[in-house]
Amino acid sequence: MILKIKNLKIPDIAPLNFEISENGLYGLIGRNGIGKSTLFGILSGEIGFSQGEIENGRVAYLPDVESFEESLKMHDYFKILKNSEQDRARELSLTFGADKFAKKRIGQFSLGMKELFATILSFSIDCDILIIDELFSGLDVSKKALVYEEVKKIAQEKIVLLTSHNLKEIEHFCDQAYLLSEKGLTLVTNFDEAAKEIGYMDVFFSERELMRKNTTLFGLYIF
Repeated sequence: MILKIKNLKIPDIAPLNFEISENGLYGLIGRNGIGKSTLFGILSGEIGFSQGEIENGRVAYLPDVESFEESLKMHDYFKILKNSEQDRARELSLTFGADKFAKKRIGQFSLGMKELFATILSFSIDCDILIIDELFSGLDVSKKALVYEEVKKIAQEKIVLLTSHNLKEIEHFCDQAYLLSEKGLTLVTNFDEAAKEIGYMDVFFSERELMRKNTTLFGLYIF
C-alpha cells in the first residue's frame, strides 16, 4: 500500500508533498490549530479539497467520540460491520475489557469508555490506512498500554497515522514522525527541537519522566 500526497493545499500552510510506501506507525505532530485534523479529514474523505492530488486506499478514521448515538449500545454499532469485522470487534472487546460495559447505553459511558469503544470499532475495520486522531487521552495507563500494543501489531500490516498531544508517546511508539507547520510537512529528527517549535517543551519533558517511571508497564521501551 502507498499513501501519496502531491501539492495538497491546506489554508495557511505551504503545499504538502508526502509519501509513505511501507506499512508502519507514523506520527503527526504540530501546534494546536495548524491543520492536523483537517489533513486527516481530507485523507479520510470527510473533508474536500480544491488543490492537489491524493493516492491512497481504504481509510478507517477513528470517529469523534461525541458523535455516537447515546441511546444505542456497542453491539448495535457492531451490526453495521461485515461478519469478519464483527468477529474482530468482539475479540478486541475481550482483549481491552470492554465486554464489561457491553450492556450499557453509550450515553452512560465515561470519556475513556467512549474512546475505547471508538478504538475497537476502527481497529476492526478492514482497511489499508488507519487514522488515529487524539483518541487516547481519556484512557488510563494500563488500557493505553494494551491499545498501543495492538496498534503496533496493526502497523505491521497497514499504514497507521497517529496524532497526539503527548509527544513522548509519538517519539516512543512511532516508527517515524512528521511535523506539520506553516512550512509544510517535515520529518522529525530531533524531538527536543520539535517540542520547542510547537511550544510543548515543559510538557514534553514531564511526559518523558512519566514514561521512564512506567517503562515496565508500557513494555520494552528503555531510555
